[in-house]
Amino acid sequence: MSMSRVPTAEGVSFLTHPQLAQLSSVMKAIDAGDRIIKGRLELFSYKSRRMPRRQQEDLHRRDPCSFTDSPLGPLLTSDAQSLMVALISLLGLLFPDHDCTRVTPHDFQLCSDKHAVVNSINHNLAAVVDRTRTGFMMELWIAVQDAIDLGNCEIYALQPRPGTFEPAENSLMSLHYFFVDQNHGRVLFIGGVTKSRGNAGCGNTSSDSEVALSEDAASNSSKSMGSSLQEGEYCFDAEGSDDDAMVD
Repeated sequence: MSMSRVPTAEGVSFLTHPQLAQLSSVMKAIDAGDRIIKGRLELFSYKSRRMPRRQQEDLHRRDPCSFTDSPLGPLLTSDAQSLMVALISLLGLLFPDHDCTRVTPHDFQLCSDKHAVVNSINHNLAAVVDRTRTGFMMELWIAVQDAIDLGNCEIYALQPRPGTFEPAENSLMSLHYFFVDQNHGRVLFIGGVTKSRGNAGCGNTSSDSEVALSEDAASNSSKSMGSSLQEGEYCFDAEGSDDDAMVD
Protein backbone atom coordinates (compact mmCIF):
# COMPACT_ATOMS: atom_id res chain seq x y z
CA MET A 1 0.00 0.00 0.00
CA SER A 2 1.26 3.49 -0.86
CA MET A 3 2.35 5.56 2.14
CA SER A 4 3.47 9.16 2.46
CA ARG A 5 6.08 10.43 4.90
CA VAL A 6 5.62 13.52 7.06
CA PRO A 7 8.73 14.64 9.03
CA THR A 8 8.02 15.36 12.68
CA ALA A 9 10.61 15.14 15.44
CA GLU A 10 14.30 14.85 14.58
CA GLY A 11 14.95 11.40 13.16
CA VAL A 12 11.25 10.42 13.31
CA SER A 13 8.62 10.76 10.59
CA PHE A 14 4.89 10.11 10.60
CA LEU A 15 3.87 7.62 7.92
CA THR A 16 0.43 8.10 6.41
CA HIS A 17 -1.10 4.67 5.92
CA PRO A 18 -4.63 5.14 4.50
CA GLN A 19 -6.11 1.95 5.93
CA LEU A 20 -4.62 2.44 9.40
CA ALA A 21 -5.85 6.05 9.37
CA GLN A 22 -9.37 4.90 8.52
CA LEU A 23 -9.38 2.27 11.27
CA SER A 24 -7.96 4.77 13.76
CA SER A 25 -10.81 7.18 13.03
CA VAL A 26 -13.30 4.42 13.83
CA MET A 27 -11.66 3.90 17.24
CA LYS A 28 -11.38 7.60 18.08
CA ALA A 29 -14.54 7.72 20.18
CA ILE A 30 -16.56 4.64 21.08
CA ASP A 31 -19.64 4.82 23.30
CA ALA A 32 -19.65 1.68 25.47
CA GLY A 33 -22.52 2.63 27.77
CA ASP A 34 -21.04 3.62 31.11
CA ARG A 35 -17.57 3.89 29.57
CA ILE A 36 -15.96 5.98 26.87
CA ILE A 37 -13.35 4.32 24.69
CA LYS A 38 -10.89 6.27 22.56
CA GLY A 39 -8.53 4.61 20.14
CA ARG A 40 -5.59 5.42 17.94
CA LEU A 41 -3.19 3.72 15.56
CA GLU A 42 -0.06 5.55 14.44
CA LEU A 43 2.75 4.45 12.16
CA PHE A 44 6.17 6.08 12.24
CA SER A 45 9.54 5.64 10.59
CA TYR A 46 12.76 6.33 12.46
CA LYS A 47 16.43 6.67 11.64
CA SER A 48 19.25 5.18 13.66
CA ARG A 49 20.59 7.90 15.97
CA ARG A 50 22.87 7.61 18.96
CA MET A 51 21.79 9.34 22.14
CA PRO A 52 23.32 12.80 22.64
CA ARG A 53 26.03 12.86 25.31
CA ARG A 54 24.04 15.13 27.61
CA GLN A 55 21.05 12.78 27.43
CA GLN A 56 23.32 9.81 28.11
CA GLU A 57 24.76 11.49 31.19
CA ASP A 58 21.31 12.42 32.49
CA LEU A 59 19.99 8.91 31.97
CA HIS A 60 23.09 7.40 33.57
CA ARG A 61 22.38 9.42 36.72
CA ARG A 62 18.75 8.32 36.85
CA ASP A 63 19.03 4.73 35.61
CA PRO A 64 22.67 3.56 35.57
CA CYS A 65 21.72 -0.13 35.31
CA SER A 66 20.13 0.46 31.91
CA PHE A 67 23.56 0.84 30.31
CA THR A 68 24.39 -2.81 31.00
CA ASP A 69 20.89 -4.32 30.98
CA SER A 70 17.43 -3.01 30.11
CA PRO A 71 14.24 -4.14 28.32
CA LEU A 72 15.53 -2.31 25.23
CA GLY A 73 18.94 -3.94 25.50
CA PRO A 74 22.10 -2.46 27.08
CA LEU A 75 22.31 1.25 26.32
CA LEU A 76 26.01 0.84 25.68
CA THR A 77 24.96 -0.50 22.27
CA SER A 78 23.99 1.75 19.39
CA ASP A 79 20.82 -0.27 18.62
CA ALA A 80 19.43 0.22 22.13
CA GLN A 81 20.31 3.91 22.12
CA SER A 82 18.65 4.40 18.74
CA LEU A 83 15.50 2.65 19.95
CA MET A 84 15.39 4.70 23.16
CA VAL A 85 15.79 7.96 21.23
CA ALA A 86 12.99 6.93 18.86
CA LEU A 87 10.60 5.89 21.64
CA ILE A 88 11.14 9.11 23.60
CA SER A 89 10.52 11.13 20.44
CA LEU A 90 7.33 9.17 19.76
CA LEU A 91 6.06 9.68 23.31
CA GLY A 92 6.53 13.41 22.85
CA LEU A 93 4.49 13.30 19.65
CA LEU A 94 1.76 11.01 20.96
CA PHE A 95 1.34 12.77 24.30
CA PRO A 96 2.39 16.40 23.69
CA ASP A 97 0.84 17.66 26.92
CA HIS A 98 2.84 15.28 29.12
CA ASP A 99 6.46 15.45 30.22
CA CYS A 100 8.29 12.35 29.01
CA THR A 101 11.80 13.52 29.90
CA ARG A 102 11.92 11.30 33.00
CA VAL A 103 11.08 8.10 31.11
CA THR A 104 13.84 5.47 31.21
CA PRO A 105 14.27 2.12 29.41
CA HIS A 106 12.88 0.40 32.49
CA ASP A 107 9.53 2.12 31.91
CA PHE A 108 9.12 -0.26 28.96
CA GLN A 109 8.59 -3.99 29.01
CA LEU A 110 9.64 -6.34 26.22
CA CYS A 111 6.60 -8.49 25.40
CA SER A 112 8.07 -11.86 24.52
CA ASP A 113 4.62 -13.46 24.17
CA LYS A 114 3.25 -11.87 21.01
CA HIS A 115 0.14 -14.04 21.16
CA ALA A 116 -0.78 -12.47 24.51
CA VAL A 117 -0.37 -8.96 23.09
CA VAL A 118 -2.52 -9.68 20.05
CA ASN A 119 -5.19 -11.37 22.16
CA SER A 120 -5.18 -8.41 24.56
CA ILE A 121 -5.73 -5.97 21.70
CA ASN A 122 -8.40 -8.21 20.20
CA HIS A 123 -10.36 -8.69 23.40
CA ASN A 124 -9.93 -5.19 24.79
CA LEU A 125 -10.29 -3.09 21.65
CA ALA A 126 -10.89 -4.74 18.29
CA ALA A 127 -13.74 -6.98 19.45
CA VAL A 128 -15.54 -4.00 21.01
CA VAL A 129 -15.50 -2.15 17.69
CA ASP A 130 -16.36 -5.36 15.84
CA ARG A 131 -19.76 -5.39 17.55
CA THR A 132 -20.86 -2.37 15.56
CA ARG A 133 -18.52 -2.73 12.57
CA THR A 134 -18.44 -6.39 11.59
CA GLY A 135 -15.07 -7.47 10.26
CA PHE A 136 -13.10 -4.74 12.03
CA MET A 137 -10.79 -7.22 13.77
CA MET A 138 -9.78 -8.82 10.50
CA GLU A 139 -9.35 -5.40 8.84
CA LEU A 140 -7.09 -4.31 11.69
CA TRP A 141 -4.61 -7.16 11.44
CA ILE A 142 -4.55 -7.11 7.64
CA ALA A 143 -3.58 -3.42 7.86
CA VAL A 144 -0.99 -4.13 10.55
CA GLN A 145 0.57 -6.84 8.41
CA ASP A 146 0.72 -4.43 5.49
CA ALA A 147 2.40 -1.74 7.59
CA ILE A 148 5.06 -3.77 9.42
CA ASP A 149 6.69 -7.19 9.49
CA LEU A 150 4.55 -8.48 12.33
CA GLY A 151 6.30 -11.84 12.56
CA ASN A 152 9.77 -10.33 13.02
CA CYS A 153 9.00 -7.22 15.05
CA GLU A 154 9.64 -6.67 18.76
CA ILE A 155 6.77 -5.44 20.93
CA TYR A 156 7.28 -3.13 23.90
CA ALA A 157 4.62 -2.14 26.41
CA LEU A 158 4.82 1.25 28.08
CA GLN A 159 4.55 0.67 31.83
CA PRO A 160 5.82 3.85 33.48
CA ARG A 161 6.61 4.01 37.16
CA PRO A 162 4.21 6.09 39.28
CA GLY A 163 4.98 9.78 39.06
CA THR A 164 7.23 9.35 36.03
CA PHE A 165 4.87 9.61 33.08
CA GLU A 166 1.10 9.32 33.43
CA PRO A 167 -0.72 9.78 30.10
CA ALA A 168 -3.77 7.83 31.25
CA GLU A 169 -4.85 9.54 34.46
CA ASN A 170 -8.40 8.93 35.70
CA SER A 171 -8.63 5.86 33.49
CA LEU A 172 -10.20 2.51 34.23
CA MET A 173 -7.61 0.77 32.12
CA SER A 174 -4.86 1.64 29.66
CA LEU A 175 -2.58 -0.20 27.28
CA HIS A 176 0.17 1.26 25.11
CA TYR A 177 2.09 -0.99 22.73
CA PHE A 178 4.97 -0.17 20.38
CA PHE A 179 5.53 -2.66 17.56
CA VAL A 180 9.14 -2.08 16.49
CA ASP A 181 10.11 -3.30 13.02
CA GLN A 182 13.84 -2.66 13.04
CA ASN A 183 14.40 -4.20 9.61
CA HIS A 184 12.24 -1.51 8.00
CA GLY A 185 12.88 1.25 10.55
CA ARG A 186 9.22 1.50 11.55
CA VAL A 187 7.24 1.68 14.77
CA LEU A 188 3.50 1.03 14.97
CA PHE A 189 1.73 2.38 18.05
CA ILE A 190 -1.38 0.61 19.33
CA GLY A 191 -2.62 1.28 22.83
CA GLY A 192 -5.60 2.42 24.77
CA VAL A 193 -7.43 4.13 27.56
CA THR A 194 -10.89 3.42 28.91
CA LYS A 195 -12.60 5.99 31.13
CA SER A 196 -15.89 6.01 32.93
CA ARG A 197 -18.43 8.32 31.36
CA GLY A 198 -18.21 10.63 34.38
CA ASN A 199 -14.43 10.98 34.08
CA ALA A 200 -14.23 11.12 30.30
CA GLY A 201 -13.96 14.91 30.38
CA CYS A 202 -11.69 15.10 33.42
CA GLY A 203 -7.97 15.52 33.46
CA ASN A 204 -6.05 16.12 30.27
CA THR A 205 -8.43 16.83 27.42
CA SER A 206 -5.86 15.97 24.77
CA SER A 207 -7.23 12.46 24.77
CA ASP A 208 -6.84 12.26 21.03
CA SER A 209 -3.30 11.28 21.99
CA GLU A 210 -4.62 8.32 23.95
CA VAL A 211 -5.46 4.99 22.46
CA ALA A 212 -8.53 3.53 24.06
CA LEU A 213 -9.42 0.05 25.05
CA SER A 214 -12.24 -1.37 27.12
CA GLU A 215 -12.42 -4.11 29.71
CA ASP A 216 -14.88 -6.17 27.67
CA ALA A 217 -13.77 -9.67 26.71
CA ALA A 218 -15.16 -10.93 23.48
CA SER A 219 -16.20 -14.54 22.98
CA ASN A 220 -14.68 -16.05 19.85
CA SER A 221 -16.53 -18.55 17.72
CA SER A 222 -14.66 -21.45 16.17
CA LYS A 223 -13.14 -20.56 12.81
CA SER A 224 -11.58 -22.56 10.04
CA MET A 225 -7.81 -22.30 9.63
CA GLY A 226 -8.10 -22.52 5.85
CA SER A 227 -7.85 -18.76 5.39
CA SER A 228 -4.56 -16.95 5.99
CA LEU A 229 -6.31 -14.36 8.15
CA GLN A 230 -9.12 -15.04 10.59
CA GLU A 231 -10.51 -13.14 13.53
CA GLY A 232 -8.69 -14.20 16.65
CA GLU A 233 -5.16 -15.05 17.67
CA TYR A 234 -2.23 -14.24 15.42
CA CYS A 235 -0.13 -17.33 14.79
CA PHE A 236 3.56 -16.39 14.90
CA ASP A 237 6.05 -18.69 13.25
CA ALA A 238 9.10 -19.16 15.43
CA GLU A 239 11.29 -18.53 12.40
CA GLY A 240 9.41 -15.33 11.46
CA SER A 241 7.98 -16.91 8.33
CA ASP A 242 5.91 -14.87 5.94
CA ASP A 243 3.25 -17.55 6.31
CA ASP A 244 2.17 -16.21 9.70
CA ALA A 245 -1.61 -16.35 10.03
CA MET A 246 -4.51 -15.21 12.12
CA VAL A 247 -6.27 -18.19 13.61
CA ASP A 248 -8.78 -18.67 16.35
